[in-house]
Amino acid sequence: MNLKWKILLGIVAALFIASSVFGWHIHTVYRQFTASTNIGPALFDDETLGNYGKTITAELRKNNVKAAIVSRSGQPRDKLPKGVMFTHSAFFLYQPETENYAVYNLYHGEENRLVSSLVADTPADFLRLLRERDAGFIIPDDATQEQLYNYILSPQYGAVHQVNYSLISNPYDPRLQNCNEFMLDTLAAMIWNTTDSLAIKARLKDILRPAELKTSLIRRYIGPLVDERLVMEDHEDKILTTTSKTLANFLEDENRLKAYYMLDLETGAQQAL
Repeated sequence: MNLKWKILLGIVAALFIASSVFGWHIHTVYRQFTASTNIGPALFDDETLGNYGKTITAELRKNNVKAAIVSRSGQPRDKLPKGVMFTHSAFFLYQPETENYAVYNLYHGEENRLVSSLVADTPADFLRLLRERDAGFIIPDDATQEQLYNYILSPQYGAVHQVNYSLISNPYDPRLQNCNEFMLDTLAAMIWNTTDSLAIKARLKDILRPAELKTSLIRRYIGPLVDERLVMEDHEDKILTTTSKTLANFLEDENRLKAYYMLDLETGAQQAL
């Protein structure tokens, strides 16, 4: 084999190794991004998760909260995109018969991760894939808590659920949805008294402050190849999505927000968000 062919084969081998290593890296990054699910290996033991769940419910009871939104991070925070503090949020509703809270989630499937369902579980279940020892709290004002409590327990709850799931769904587009967008749509449906998803999306375009995710072209187009949850068809030039902050901003803009803060689940210390 002459030198020319040896050099060419060396280049091809180097490119193959480089692309394989990069693909493994991207695969690892996205597969660790546990968002709308409670299935998978837990970082903390059951006793710790139970205690963290009790910390959350004690915080809510202490403040006489009937309905709230709580968020947790399913990824180490330094691995999250800029501006994203949490990866999963759910409604927490007080249950007077047990003096505890039921958690109302949107979770994607496991056999088919491109579809979602609405699931009620416990605070410990909600925290199963917790990767940071803290949680975000969005507390609506008292009147909105009462309205939200009744709405979630009514037949209208779930009317704006879109079963087609995307990890980073665009809140302006009705074709796909993740957990945070479902809660945004639910809040809008409740406050604006409509279950017309197209009407909700049209109005959100005028008022919403969504999060913009900055990503390289390589990650934008390779990401969906290694994680099917990264559906990009509802995004245009900008990648827009719903975060915990988006939900708090929406309630604030509607004059319905009482508090938004992060709670350290070890110490109980609060930090305003």
